Amino acid sequence: MKFVIRAGGFGTRLWPYSRTTRPKQFHRMVGERTMLQEAVHRIRPLVGVRDLHVSTGSELVALVREQLPELPGAGMIVEPALRNTGPAIGLECVLLESRYPGCTVASLGSDHHIGRPEEFCRLLNVAEEAAEEDPDALFTLGVKPTRVETGYGYIQKGSVAGRVNGEPVYSVARFREKPDEPTARQYVESGEFLWNSNMFVWKARTVLALFEQFEPELHRILMRIQAAVGTGSERAAIAREYPRMTEVAIDNAIIERAPRVATLEADIDWSDIGSWGALTDVLPVDAEGNLVSGEVLNLNSRDNTAYGVEGKLIALVDVEGLVVVDTPDALLICRRDRAQRVRDVVAALRPDRAGYL
Repeated sequence: MKFVIRAGGFGTRLWPYSRTTRPKQFHRMVGERTMLQEAVHRIRPLVGVRDLHVSTGSELVALVREQLPELPGAGMIVEPALRNTGPAIGLECVLLESRYPGCTVASLGSDHHIGRPEEFCRLLNVAEEAAEEDPDALFTLGVKPTRVETGYGYIQKGSVAGRVNGEPVYSVARFREKPDEPTARQYVESGEFLWNSNMFVWKARTVLALFEQFEPELHRILMRIQAAVGTGSERAAIAREYPRMTEVAIDNAIIERAPRVATLEADIDWSDIGSWGALTDVLPVDAEGNLVSGEVLNLNSRDNTAYGVEGKLIALVDVEGLVVVDTPDALLICRRDRAQRVRDVVAALRPDRAGYL
């Protein structure tokens, strides 16, 4: 199996800590490794260096090289423009299928926390075997919910389509976007829904066939790239053709439209770390529910998240449920339960205040 760590996103909901020049996956959010380094470390028992690939934007290549010096040159998949996960996954599949015909690909994120890496690796092995048994299906890891969560997408389990090494493999009944709180509560209490982790195992040729069926123009561009793979014009073809692709998420492009999608129920202590509010899932809080980093003085304040810069004090006085993030050139203050809206700040900064991105 070939492994691709997707590291091209910019983590807009963790602004102003996460920036276009150094997105969240290149930071140490939990522990001593950066999130990218941790994403590689957790799959080390499964992957040799020749089977490891990282997909990222051209402007982030130097950061990947700095943090993963062991990654071979052939392991870097470079996206010359931002086109969302649809084109990014299309590119990784066309390159890997051309180099390793018939290969199975595990397409994984670089910005997740997984507290049970051994179980995660076990399920990836199960998914690989399932893909060999049913090569026309797409397999996703659906995370068993631990709370009512409105910031994640959901997968509704269907019937058990089969078992691999005793592990049930469920057909997917439907996907649901981020729900409101009453709907999310209904999903969790039903026991029928899983969080959508956006981690996949599939045959590269199956993904390309689905692009041909559902996104024919994007597929035509991918085939022009494929014609140049392994030749002296490969890089030039990617640079020329990739920016022509329509920006689309892989979910909308093929996964939600594919006739055969299956899921494994993953109990792996997973968190997206997609917002400041989500950090409390994976980092310890004090007796008052505060999560702090840097110099923070707390006076009668509770349930706050505060990140400061070295040599600068943040004082919290009689406040509750806030996010306060201070950086040398930007200060964020919002309610912790509205931390998902930080992406709206980033959207409002473009293009007249792009210097803060």
